[in-house]
Amino acid sequence: MRVKLWGTRGSVANPSTTTSQYGGNTPCVEVRGTAGEVIILDAGIGLHWLGQRLMGEGFASGGEAHVLLSHLHWDHIQGIPFFTPLLIEGNHIRIYGRTGNGRGLRDSLLCQMERAYCPVPNFFDDSIGALLTVHELETESISIGGVHVRTRQIHHGDTDMCLGYRIENDGGTLAYLPDIDYTATEHQDAALDLAEGADLLIHDAHHTADEDLSDGHSSDADAVRIGEMAGVGRVMLFHHHPDRSDDEIDAIVASYADRRVPVSAAAQGDEIRLSS
Repeated sequence: MRVKLWGTRGSVANPSTTTSQYGGNTPCVEVRGTAGEVIILDAGIGLHWLGQRLMGEGFASGGEAHVLLSHLHWDHIQGIPFFTPLLIEGNHIRIYGRTGNGRGLRDSLLCQMERAYCPVPNFFDDSIGALLTVHELETESISIGGVHVRTRQIHHGDTDMCLGYRIENDGGTLAYLPDIDYTATEHQDAALDLAEGADLLIHDAHHTADEDLSDGHSSDADAVRIGEMAGVGRVMLFHHHPDRSDDEIDAIVASYADRRVPVSAAAQGDEIRLSS
């Protein structure tokens, strides 16, 4: 299983000279199964550049990709209208998620495709481009080819539906917790369940421990604590605050040099291989 990072920044994109090391695109993580399965965790603006790469790998004439959304905040879905494979007949793009708002995933995603807000064609019209299938995640476990996916609802503020994911393939395990907070002890339960023994934990680290944590996000200290409790192989800090510079992120990572779990920061363009 191969993991590649196309977007690591939270809330709003910030491509600048002070963020070039870790990147300015909003959340998008590519997972490739050993049988070629294309799985995409979140659809932030990094999805556009992943789409351009996929166009040179068969999606110019026909391919299938699976997009697993954690939730529908803009920084996690704004790449969808700019995902070029959606324009290509013969492609099949499947989008998975859950809303909790009574409207449903398809209708919720349609909102940002309204002409008043979006200058590109409405991909939910079957006459345009790729076949697009929207899946409401009703169960906590699905299989995509040889890739096993498990999901749990995680706590991202008291009113927001958000999903975390555990991805298993070829003896490797990835846990993905992009937007989560621990304002109550029980909020740890789903996180620990998904992260237990994972080779790599990609975890929300939007804040530092001395900042206000009331907005549904975690600190780097939370990420490392959960990683150690779950016995993961490596913690990768993710969803960097848009104002956090590369130098500041370097200092945060350096502060965990003596912890029993290795800690790194998610950097746009990084590629990690996970296998038995």
